[in-house]
Amino acid sequence: MGSNMDDIAKIWNKLLEISNNLENIDAKIINIDTVETGMWTLLKCKYGCTGFGKSLGCPPHTPTADEMKKVLNCYNMGILFQTKDDMKYINDVIIDLEYFALDLEFYKAFGLGAGRCKRCEKCNLETCINPKTHRPSMEACGIDVQTTAKNNGYDKMTGVENGKKFYYCYGLLLID
Repeated sequence: MGSNMDDIAKIWNKLLEISNNLENIDAKIINIDTVETGMWTLLKCKYGCTGFGKSLGCPPHTPTADEMKKVLNCYNMGILFQTKDDMKYINDVIIDLEYFALDLEFYKAFGLGAGRCKRCEKCNLETCINPKTHRPSMEACGIDVQTTAKNNGYDKMTGVENGKKFYYCYGLLLID
């Protein structure tokens, strides 16, 4: 079973390789105790997102905040990712690293992406046809992304670049 620092370093080096030395993404190894859950996140999905219930990666098809809290209790560490307005990129990086971690025998490795799943034009809502590349987002699983980000030194949720506002996107790779 993977869990020693040499194996964590291998995951980190793979991250550097696939992200061009963190050119478009920032990442931190974190303690899972810094990840916050909140029942209120469901309200944001249910009443603030046009994708609610339209994907197996969205509520009500995902774990609740209480269920996710129990899942998080099975882990000690993770890697938190931040990028600017690029959910697809962060989701792809997380999937690549999850499988790399599995190859290093981190058998519990699991990625949580950002935003709703867009692997299919329309989800069949029965059985995922892309289970190897589909992961739910942090927020869809009841994780309070903003508090988790702030707990780990990411203080801003938005920014301005070239006069245009952007949002930071976050993902999380659970490893143990």
